[in-house]
Amino acid sequence: MQKQAWLFSMTATVLGAFGLLLRWLQCQLIFDAETGLPARGAFISYLLVAVLIAFVAGLWWLSGKLDTDGAREEPEDALAIRLKRTGWALAAAAVIAGGGAALMFFTVDTMFLRVTALLGLLSAAVLALIPSLPRWGGFGAFLSVIPVVFFCLWMVVFYKDNSTNPLLWQYAMQILAMAACLLGTFRLSGYLFYRMKPRRAVFACGLALTFALTVLMDETGAAARLMLLGWGAGLGVMSWVLVRNMETEEENKAE
Repeated sequence: MQKQAWLFSMTATVLGAFGLLLRWLQCQLIFDAETGLPARGAFISYLLVAVLIAFVAGLWWLSGKLDTDGAREEPEDALAIRLKRTGWALAAAAVIAGGGAALMFFTVDTMFLRVTALLGLLSAAVLALIPSLPRWGGFGAFLSVIPVVFFCLWMVVFYKDNSTNPLLWQYAMQILAMAACLLGTFRLSGYLFYRMKPRRAVFACGLALTFALTVLMDETGAAARLMLLGWGAGLGVMSWVLVRNMETEEENKAE
């Protein structure tokens, strides 16, 4: 399954890079230089929406091609990291996400945002520990819910701060990226509660990676970009891990 793991992960990464380019091009074309207002009926905006829908459909189709019959039934086996470099990659992603949360904490001036940033710091630590959580039993399951709560709170706070902004294109894409990360963390948390849905989990983590990369050039704070980058990369690593672990015992012995 290693080839399939690389195929899915690289596909999600390439789609995210293409989405990033298209989103950057949209921002360059639709906003008027003098008024700052977006042009109505711009072709690039319709194209971006169509491409994002195609991304979702493509990743769902590709996840359906995976051989989920070999998915592990035990969370400890399904989430296990076998290679040190994979663990280092997940840890690096967690550090980036945590750095973004720390930056948010020191640059915002409202209590809700600071609480969100603190929860983001705790969630980043959980991201690095995801492969170890099954060994902690019920406490590990409890910890796995923290990132889900974090993204729910972040989406609410982020929308509240932008609710008076009439330019939907300036913040809608970030909310979509947060929602994709929320879905990914929710599906991973399901493993700790023995509610495994391998195809949906792999799809959600890959989608989070794609959407997180797409919004990296948006005109938002560096803290938000760092958090989305870290979480997108971390969930992308976990999609690779989930597919990589979909192997039979005979294949493991052959290695």
